[in-house]
Amino acid sequence: MNTGKAVLLSSAIVAVLLGAAGGGLYLLDRKIKANGYQFQVDLPKDKAKKQAGGKSAPGCASQDEHRQAKAVLAPAALALERSQRPVLRIALAPMAQDEARASKVGGRAYWAAGRDYPRDAQGRPMNLLAQIDLAATPKMPGYPERGLLQFFISGDDYYGAALDAADRGDRMRALAQQTGFRVVYWADVSAPQVAPPAIAATEQLPFDPAKPRRMSFTTDYESVGIGDVGLNETLGGDPAELAARYRSEHPEVAETDEELTDEVADYLDRGGHKLGGHPQFTQSDPRDAGDRRVLLFQLDSDDEMMWGDSGIANFFIDPDDLARADFSRVSYHWDCY
Repeated sequence: MNTGKAVLLSSAIVAVLLGAAGGGLYLLDRKIKANGYQFQVDLPKDKAKKQAGGKSAPGCASQDEHRQAKAVLAPAALALERSQRPVLRIALAPMAQDEARASKVGGRAYWAAGRDYPRDAQGRPMNLLAQIDLAATPKMPGYPERGLLQFFISGDDYYGAALDAADRGDRMRALAQQTGFRVVYWADVSAPQVAPPAIAATEQLPFDPAKPRRMSFTTDYESVGIGDVGLNETLGGDPAELAARYRSEHPEVAETDEELTDEVADYLDRGGHKLGGHPQFTQSDPRDAGDRRVLLFQLDSDDEMMWGDSGIANFFIDPDDLARADFSRVSYHWDCY
């Protein structure tokens, strides 16, 4: 048999097989549709995403994972909406080379002549925790539109926070005593930088200052979160009460009261690195009800930063102080599991 005839014969065989397969799939499709079933072949994630124009393919992730929590919170939906605040969500990425004026966690601080570098009670230079170039970030209501905002902490057992003093009296006032930490604002960063003092290495920090990470920002809004001192007033009850009420009104719901409460807590989680917005806690809010202070800045635990046992750190400020760019009374708090 010559090559041409072999090719023709092979093509004929393939055509017959494909026709049989196509007919079988057609009959299967008719049978499935007749019985009201849906037949779907799952694509690999990258192909499904590409097929949907870069988004998840329809039906793969279209269901709202927080649907049940939103149903529980429906009576308080308007109040939650009114509690929304603008927030800049922060993503961190390694810096190939430290930059003096960059928005970052860790690294060496920008410093100019004429001001005393932050030191702890023993006279040791503090570590730069974070630095934010406000002129290079999206604008935030109430925040200065330019300048450099810096957060320094010391390497003691509590990372510079006055947690012991806070347990013995006025918590927020104690947490505002900037002896183990310091918040510094430079309205003008045009002055030449001077070398900051050498800082002794210490393991008593939640991060490695020798490995700075650059900040990038995303604008968003968020409502009051779980654990916030003002949450119950906003909701008109605590989450467990709302979950129990919802279950009594919807006996067909499969989840228990506790499971619904957990779903609400997950939906109202306000963790992450951010400027503004609402705070998150692993234990409890240090503020009392009616406290005017709002979240200025928050750093969470991640793969490169660990506040105790997977904790979270918050810096609070009075809105009037923020409007004046006065950071001398900022309260610094962190807690962990």
